[in-house]
Amino acid sequence: MFARRFPAGALVRRALWAGALLLAACVEQTGGVRAVSKVAVAGGAVTLSAPYGFCVDPRSTREGATGSFVLFGNCAAISGNPQAPKPPARALLSASVGLQSPQPVAENFAQIEAFFRSEAGRAALARSGKAADVEILSARVRDKALIMKLRDRSASRGTPVAETYWRAVTGAGGRITALSVMPLAQSGLGDDEQLALLRDFVARTKSAN
Repeated sequence: MFARRFPAGALVRRALWAGALLLAACVEQTGGVRAVSKVAVAGGAVTLSAPYGFCVDPRSTREGATGSFVLFGNCAAISGNPQAPKPPARALLSASVGLQSPQPVAENFAQIEAFFRSEAGRAALARSGKAADVEILSARVRDKALIMKLRDRSASRGTPVAETYWRAVTGAGGRITALSVMPLAQSGLGDDEQLALLRDFVARTKSAN
């Protein structure tokens, strides 16, 4: 019944596929490009807006028929301008935007969470694509977003990020949108700081749409 009215597995997988691939090989941001904190994706249907000090890494932005992915990093590092804004936390932010959802995303958080707890869902979350590498430590709904604390033991390539991070799944422009805060390895960023950053990311993106 649920699969006919809201194909959660297919939609969520498409919202995450590019993110998992790119995060497995995310690289240090080096300068020389124009740094912006907002970007329109999905043919202009969704605008992603990052917290202060975070800007789009254009080399890690992907748009395709099944979804969009954007990575945000330190504005000063991306632009090569030391006077550009710097984020208050040593972290990367990511956003994955999927296809149009046939029903409001906020009405289906229970089913979306159930998908993520399945083997296919954990594989979609993992940078390695292996379900065994991901554990959902907690999940709750707050402010029309499914907030999850995750541990991803996938081997890190490129910029090392911490195993444990926070992700929010919400609706933006009628599409399943996953926003994440990924602390850099050894950053010492605590849960409260990560959650505050994630809520800011969600609120700015919702406001932009």
